[in-house]
Amino acid sequence: MYLQPVRSVWARVIGVAALVAALALAAVLVGGIAAYATRPEAQRHLTSSTVIFALVLVVLGGFCAQAGYRLTFNRPDRNGTLFSRAGWVALGTGLLAMAGLMAYAIFLVRRPDGNDVFMIVLFAAFGVWCLRLAWRRLPGITFHPGARRDKTRH
Repeated sequence: MYLQPVRSVWARVIGVAALVAALALAAVLVGGIAAYATRPEAQRHLTSSTVIFALVLVVLGGFCAQAGYRLTFNRPDRNGTLFSRAGWVALGTGLLAMAGLMAYAIFLVRRPDGNDVFMIVLFAAFGVWCLRLAWRRLPGITFHPGARRDKTRH
């Protein structure tokens, strides 16, 4: 399912919605950075939670932008997937890094509660899942150097 080409009208509708969501997330990030840079009272309230929230917005925005572009303009990668291998690796690595940063920031200041542990494990699990999709072999396609590609697949 995640490695299949997208071709329906609904895929385009969802793609446009994802692009709008990416633009909205970018606007929220830019607004927050502008507020932090221009208002002195905002500078005193920068916490680790704010940084973690900004990192979550960056990852969600990147995910929405890439998925939205591919779905809206029907641009699967050369293997016909929603994300390229590099996209899956970047998404998975970002999610694992976010899980690690969240764990570090939370354990540094307090004892984590159930919701903290749930979110850390969720981000880490999704990160591993994305990395698994990045390195999954597709039928007829080889990824090691010097291997021949099956030219019959489109």
